[in-house]
Amino acid sequence: MKKFDKSLSFYDEAINLIDLDDYEGAIESIKKNIDFLESHDEIALGYLNCGFLNDKLGDNLSAIDDFSKSIYFEDKIDIITERSKDISYSGRSNSRYKNGDFKEAIEDKRKAKEIRLFEIDKSNEFDSPRIDYKNILLGTFLKMNLEPKYNVLIKGSQVRKSKYDLIADYKKVISNKRREEVIKKLEIISESKYKHGDYKGSIKAIRRSEKYY
Repeated sequence: MKKFDKSLSFYDEAINLIDLDDYEGAIESIKKNIDFLESHDEIALGYLNCGFLNDKLGDNLSAIDDFSKSIYFEDKIDIITERSKDISYSGRSNSRYKNGDFKEAIEDKRKAKEIRLFEIDKSNEFDSPRIDYKNILLGTFLKMNLEPKYNVLIKGSQVRKSKYDLIADYKKVISNKRREEVIKKLEIISESKYKHGDYKGSIKAIRRSEKYY
């Protein structure tokens, strides 16, 4: 049986393809090797990376399927020390939103929040900063020297921001305290809309709040 060393060298090829905007090629590079991965962690990460790449391609259904497979394998693991399990749920939420599945999208976002709160309680067990969905949005790890498998995750999940993003401009002129207030207000709006069955309004409020990170 084919074996890989700890560097998982096929991810180097995937990074090169992502840099060329060849997302289909990067997905093919990862998926042809997934069957040879042995740990639930590595398999889950493989599907997680493919989920974000399919999302970039606009293939929402394939992205949802990949994120779901990642969640399936992550559920077999107690705690992942390098990354948060909230990433797969947030990724699937984004793809479900783009596919018009608003109820499922907000349910995934709520699950992601539940996971983050649980992991915060366990945070004393982690020796180093972990990749979670919030610091993916913040770009915390963009310039850090990561293993290739996590460089693929960071590059693949990076959101291309609009040149005329009014929220991004507004963030530059308000204080951190004000940003936190806006985020909290939008979260309250989301919760209220969720309770009234307005799932589209609820997920839109949460997605808007994330723009203020």
